[in-house]
Amino acid sequence: MTEDRSLTPKEQKVVDEFEKACPGMGEIAERNIRDNQSTGWADIIADTPDDHLVAKEGFSSNSFIYKRIGG
Repeated sequence: MTEDRSLTPKEQKVVDEFEKACPGMGEIAERNIRDNQSTGWADIIADTPDDHLVAKEGFSSNSFIYKRIGG
């Protein structure tokens, strides 16, 4: 069940970073945050330091470039 509440500043930052990394993903991130009972996203975000809540590019072992949220 989704929560009908305002997002915390940290949660809004996650939504913004997802949207910046890939347009359209912010809406999916917000849905996952609001469905915390099933996803745990709001709890994870609350426990994550602010400086880790940024979109970054990186390389995986298979050489594909990907964007991610976190440190």
